[in-house]
Amino acid sequence: MTPTNLLAPKGILWKIIESYGYDPTDVFDRVGLTRDMLLKQGTRIPMKTLDHLWSEATALIKDPCLGLRAAEFWHPSHFNALGYAWLASSTLREALSRMERYIQILSEDLDIRLEDTAEGLCFTLSDSLEHEVRMDFGMAVVMAMCRINFGPNLKPVAVRFIHPEPACGDRYFAFFKGPVYFEADSDSLTLDTKDVDEPLTGGNPHLADINDRIIIRYLAALNNDDIIHRAQTAIIDFLPSGLVSDEKVARRLNMSVRSLQRKLQQCGTSFRKLLDRTREELARQYICDNAVDLTEIAFLLGFSEHSAFSRAFKRWTGETPRDMRRAICF
Repeated sequence: MTPTNLLAPKGILWKIIESYGYDPTDVFDRVGLTRDMLLKQGTRIPMKTLDHLWSEATALIKDPCLGLRAAEFWHPSHFNALGYAWLASSTLREALSRMERYIQILSEDLDIRLEDTAEGLCFTLSDSLEHEVRMDFGMAVVMAMCRINFGPNLKPVAVRFIHPEPACGDRYFAFFKGPVYFEADSDSLTLDTKDVDEPLTGGNPHLADINDRIIIRYLAALNNDDIIHRAQTAIIDFLPSGLVSDEKVARRLNMSVRSLQRKLQQCGTSFRKLLDRTREELARQYICDNAVDLTEIAFLLGFSEHSAFSRAFKRWTGETPRDMRRAICF
């Protein structure tokens, strides 16, 4: 299964297309999406469809700055309960931390990292799609959300984009009202520490908590598409090579390492624990297959030598592979 995205935020793109005088129905139809799907709460679409949608939109609208217009049309409902939890956050730091923690509700492909730097609190956004306007779209929405909570005069310390400056670069400076840098190492938004820690008049911990619980229930249901099974399948494929790693498994599942780690953590495990458990389960299956010798089992489980396999097996079962094979398999 591939990562999915909540369809509701694409309602912003629908409005953007309308604002240029085009019928968004045609664009959405070409990728297999309808307005009814857009309006249905909780509808999710695969990354391939999202990629196609952005390609169609940018092919139609010849404006490299169209992503910035997302700020004009964003509404809390586009982000499900996360939008309302954001509005009820007590500080911008709390709101941004909530976005980092629950970004999976919007997209299983997006990654957010928050870091306190000498400049201020840095919000870094990354994804696997190579659509510059999609990143502009995301950064513009985050800036708009911050201003809704804090006030329209909020100015970033710095905004950075990986992509080159487009011909309409002056519109970036006009929108963000702060220093904007292009061809940077990351896509990020840095806010003054004083601003992100200032108490917000609209903060409501009770409402924020209610919406947090809604988000957690939603994510629990979303994670039931069985990330454990998908990750284990990938691990089994990589084991004989001896080169299994969280990076390789994440790449196989079309997600970042951070997303994989977060999903496994939400399921109460980690990549290291899952790898160990998978090896143990396979070892118990192989041990009674007399057609497979113990050295070959070690190889199939990705161990570089038999002694390492023997130590791991004894840790799992309390017995060496040879002793268990003799005791229960003959």
